[in-house]
Amino acid sequence: MALIAAYTSASGIQAASTYLDVVANNVANSNTTGYKTSQISFQDLLYMGPQAAAGVPVGTQVGLGTEVDAINGLFTQGPIIPTGQPLDVAIDGVGFFKVTLPDGSSGYTRAGTFSVNLLGQVVSDEGYILDPPITVPPGTSSLTISSNGTVLAVVNNQTIQLGQITLTRFPNPDGLVRIGNTTFVEGPNSGEPVTETPGANGMGLLTQGSLEQSNVDLTIELVNLIIAQRAFQLNTQALIVENSVMATAVGLIP
Repeated sequence: MALIAAYTSASGIQAASTYLDVVANNVANSNTTGYKTSQISFQDLLYMGPQAAAGVPVGTQVGLGTEVDAINGLFTQGPIIPTGQPLDVAIDGVGFFKVTLPDGSSGYTRAGTFSVNLLGQVVSDEGYILDPPITVPPGTSSLTISSNGTVLAVVNNQTIQLGQITLTRFPNPDGLVRIGNTTFVEGPNSGEPVTETPGANGMGLLTQGSLEQSNVDLTIELVNLIIAQRAFQLNTQALIVENSVMATAVGLIP
């Protein structure tokens, strides 16, 4: 039984280690624009021993430890902070900006830190082109992005419409896959994307000259850090005790 307990404690150590990894990543991204908190959940493993027989209220099953069940995203709204930059755009509500990745596939992000590349295309911080694409012509003196995504520019003292920013939502955003750079891609369980004009059919609105900050709550993450640390310590201590028990049992062998 001590050997089984050792494996049980090892599963707890591994699970607590992953918990620490998740919390550390959240804390590290507490100032990352558009970052969404990761949340971890656990499940128990198989049980050994007979189940309770008919008429017997209590069985004698023993659990074999724990494992990580899922690491989900918390897609609550982050605080919106004014920046004064005309191409900084925050989403207030539901939705993601759609961008084109280098391989031609689509990515989705809440980080609205946009700029203009050498071709005049509006791109994300990573250089991903906004989809639908918007090109800022030479001679543009000002840009206006309305709450519904309409992009207007003053070019040579004339106001012209450059395009329309849209937003995309998913039935199950927890099914999206993180690829870094605060960018997500579709996953097998995210559902079919729905693209709408900002403000339409429950989609969020845009705020020009502002950015959505990370939704990490450092107070909660500090509590999670303590829980994960204590779980790691206790499982490690249990493993030490189990090792001592096995050493004692081996010592009894003549």
